[in-house]
Amino acid sequence: MRIDAHIHFTPPQLRDRLNQLSEQEPYWGLLLNPPEGRSIQGWADPERMIADMDAAGIDKVVIVGEYFRGHEACVERNNQAIDLVNRFPERVLALATLQPAAGERAITELKRCLDSGLHGVGELNPYAQGVELLDKRFLNLVDAIVEADVPLNLHVSEEIGGYYLGKSTTPLRDYYSLVCRYPELKLILAHWGGGLLMYEIMPRVRKQLSRVWYDTAASPLLYPTKRIFTTALTCVAHTKILYGSDYPLMVYPSKMTEPDMRPFLNAINKLELEPDVYADILGNNAARLFKQGEFADAEPPPPGTGLGATQTIARPITGLMAVSMVANEYPQTRKTFSEYNIPVDDQPVPDWEPIMQAATRQGFGPTKQRELLEKINDCIGD
Repeated sequence: MRIDAHIHFTPPQLRDRLNQLSEQEPYWGLLLNPPEGRSIQGWADPERMIADMDAAGIDKVVIVGEYFRGHEACVERNNQAIDLVNRFPERVLALATLQPAAGERAITELKRCLDSGLHGVGELNPYAQGVELLDKRFLNLVDAIVEADVPLNLHVSEEIGGYYLGKSTTPLRDYYSLVCRYPELKLILAHWGGGLLMYEIMPRVRKQLSRVWYDTAASPLLYPTKRIFTTALTCVAHTKILYGSDYPLMVYPSKMTEPDMRPFLNAINKLELEPDVYADILGNNAARLFKQGEFADAEPPPPGTGLGATQTIARPITGLMAVSMVANEYPQTRKTFSEYNIPVDDQPVPDWEPIMQAATRQGFGPTKQRELLEKINDCIGD
């Protein structure tokens, strides 16, 4: 079974109201309607989409959502996705798009979408949607997604390199922290995970990211096909890679004038992957994840190992405990950390940095460190 696990639905009618869209949803409008230069966005109605699937030999597609900022816009888009799933039940899967900042309304919309036949959530983009990845509102939504046991697709950008429209600034360590908080979460990181997959060459990270998949959406715009596949297959198991095209985006701008799934598929075919590797990447991995066809009863991989960021911290506080973990567990310690000029939040300090290291960065030796720890433990009390 061949499945394109990452496409968007952008019918020609949408092109006719781009100015209106840009006012209602400025970020997405900017992507579809850049102020200057030729847009690489393609347009396809349902009939064109199915015809292009047939021409490319694609059995099913997963329509991912647009990362809208407005809750009402998300609901409207989800209604459109539900209609497509009902019209083409054998060819189309779809994910719900949600605005985490909408709170309980987003969770209610999640339940409605899943009851209506959608298969997960995404593509969400915290940066574009104005809510941080580790914001409580986002995490509340993740709680509901984990409980529903469905995949979540997140937009990810590489942190280095030049700017392009749609390149978001959420740091890779935030995605990593999210996984460590929720080892049960089935997470798809779009666009090769912004390179996060390369860290899976580290055994501990590979174990922690056991339930993370990476899709190949827009790959030709970012990486040479042969090199990125070779690199990815060195770093991660091939069962974690999902073929995605980002259709109807024209991913070969110098060669394409119309949407077409075939050019990227042709480039993958030239790699001459092993048959089982090819079959898994081109569809079987997605079929397992979304429980399609012969994989309807497939068991997901076991969850990875969290960092314990949400566990209760034992006392007394020691120098090897992470600053942010202590500060979050015992908010009264924030004042003490501040007195010693030690940041407590993830910007700029990572959530794994221990008190000892943070203190030495300020030039504090063992005596000063002991003083700091005594004050922290005193303010916590018994």
